[in-house]
Amino acid sequence: MEKVFFPASVVVFGVSASPANLARNIVLNLQRFGFKGAVYAVGKDGGEVNGVRIHPTVDDVPAVPELAVFLLPARYIPGAVEACGRKGIRRVIIESGGFGEFADEGRDLEDEVLNIARRWGMRVVGPNCISIVNLENGLALPFVPLDDREVRKGHISIVAQSGGVAIDCMRLLSYENLGASKLISMGNKLDVNENDFIEFLNADPDTRVIGCYLENVADGARLMRLAGRTDKPLVVLKANTNPVSHRAAQFHTAALAGDDEVVTAAFRQAGIHRVQNLSEMMECFKVFSLPVIKGPRLAVLGRSGGQAVLLADAVHRYGFELAALSDDFFGHVRQHLRAGVIRMSNPLDMGDIFNIDSYAGIVEKALSEDGVDGVVFSHAYVASLEVAPSKRLLGASLELARRYGKPVIPCIIPDRHAWFSVKEDAKAFLFEDVDLAMKALSRSLRHHRFHSERKARVPGEPARTRRKAALPGGFMGPLEAFSLLGAYGVPAAASAAVASVGEAVKAARRLRYPVALKTADPGVLHKTEKGGVALGIRSEAELRKACRAMKAGRFLVQKMAPAGTEVIIGARRDNEFGHVLLFGLGGIFVEVLKDTALRVAPLSAKEAVAMALDIKAAALLKGFRGGGALDVKALSRCIAGVSRLLADHPEIGNIDINPLILYGKGQGCIAVDAKIEVS
Repeated sequence: MEKVFFPASVVVFGVSASPANLARNIVLNLQRFGFKGAVYAVGKDGGEVNGVRIHPTVDDVPAVPELAVFLLPARYIPGAVEACGRKGIRRVIIESGGFGEFADEGRDLEDEVLNIARRWGMRVVGPNCISIVNLENGLALPFVPLDDREVRKGHISIVAQSGGVAIDCMRLLSYENLGASKLISMGNKLDVNENDFIEFLNADPDTRVIGCYLENVADGARLMRLAGRTDKPLVVLKANTNPVSHRAAQFHTAALAGDDEVVTAAFRQAGIHRVQNLSEMMECFKVFSLPVIKGPRLAVLGRSGGQAVLLADAVHRYGFELAALSDDFFGHVRQHLRAGVIRMSNPLDMGDIFNIDSYAGIVEKALSEDGVDGVVFSHAYVASLEVAPSKRLLGASLELARRYGKPVIPCIIPDRHAWFSVKEDAKAFLFEDVDLAMKALSRSLRHHRFHSERKARVPGEPARTRRKAALPGGFMGPLEAFSLLGAYGVPAAASAAVASVGEAVKAARRLRYPVALKTADPGVLHKTEKGGVALGIRSEAELRKACRAMKAGRFLVQKMAPAGTEVIIGARRDNEFGHVLLFGLGGIFVEVLKDTALRVAPLSAKEAVAMALDIKAAALLKGFRGGGALDVKALSRCIAGVSRLLADHPEIGNIDINPLILYGKGQGCIAVDAKIEVS
């Protein structure tokens, strides 16, 4: 990847001298942004572009360039890649469209290109992208003309599937006075994908924050590992939120753990910050351009009572606290009062302080307090009189944040005439909405806590690698499912599979009444809805009657479990993240209440406990209104056991344990229904 971002030489294919030619823009962008390496051009008609000779073929290029960029009709790309392979070029970027995004023929072209690349040991970026911008060395490869005066250098890097979104991000980063380091448009991700770029950016000293726009995730498990291995914030805008598959109706887990819910849960589990739009992404970039906040205690300053109230509401809404400020702080504030009508409190209304240049000193005094983790201030100024000192205040606030290692959040709405100059002159960024600012700041606190806990974790023993024979495909019978789950620590009610009424009677005598009768026909997945469950049978007569009414080919006779709290443990294989575990309230309420927690496997026992307590109804597990606490330890052992089962048998596609009946603390749990599908 190093040579993709820092090549000593670049060759551009598809160049002509025509002003309408798009590939010539790549050559011009490289010159405009000051790329110091050698630039070569290839085009069948020859000529030159701004002093760069256009060679008829790559064989005519007098050196072996380190990076090739293609903007040719798709049908010519395989031949061009082959020619690069023979030349010795090992990194190519295909900006051309007309591949897998276009038609079946395009997918065939992709396969051909990938086969050629692998034969020559080449790495491919794209196709269908606008390529890469590296503002460290002036590598500007998009085929659209870029104005270097409109692009600001910074330390935020963007990885996007969309070229348009990448350009939008570059513009917004400049407008917001943040600046970019590297921008990547991946297109179809034929070879190199977001994980390859993120791995490079994790190690890139010029990148401090990484932003992504993704329409699909190439390898969710790898993405989670990469996010967990770095302190750099990873902010992801995930689009293309698809509905769940057509098999969702067969398993509660599939219906409840839809594709987009899995993405959200996986990102949260990995410490990835998911946003819903570019505006929210920019607010995150602003916050993460400040020191990460290390606690919830805020000093809140406003120039009016209304601003202070709005800030106080947002502080509470996003889980922060109003810091206890010292008498020394308030003594400093009193020195600047005009009428002495301000109540000394937090939030602090600074409406009686008219010397704006004194505000920076108040911000600094707040930052110096041991009990303050960050400062938020909302500032309104008189447009005709106070623009210049307001610019000084903005610049000072960000400098103070860096000096004290604590964030300062300046919320300012500039007047129309000074909208851009306020930020430009202060060489700073600002927040315009207090609620969005506090929401973004809450991500900073979450980031600090997540990575502090990650570093404090004691590494466990390496996972055991077990060779297990693959399970036969299809739906398991109920006794097979119970047996397999039991081997992984999930206890089940005593049961017997029978094929006739007489066998059912014998089984019930052996198990002892009361019993439950269920259909064991493999095609019936939702037994209650199909009349396939009869509970609390206390006699042979009741059992015979239930068998006749059920009209099943096979039955399951099961010892009735004592009443308890019904929960569900489920799992399904997700196309992007692998096996996903689900926990929630069970029984018939699971799809009504939809109070569930999701995690990507594997899970440790400790993580299983956290998952169990992540549902909204966690108070029921802990004991609510006189009710005793439930056996969360037994529950977590079952969740962790299912996680181990999935690790040993990746061929499992779906699991539903519903209901698992949970009893009081120390009394365990028992599964009374389970479905397992092997793909």
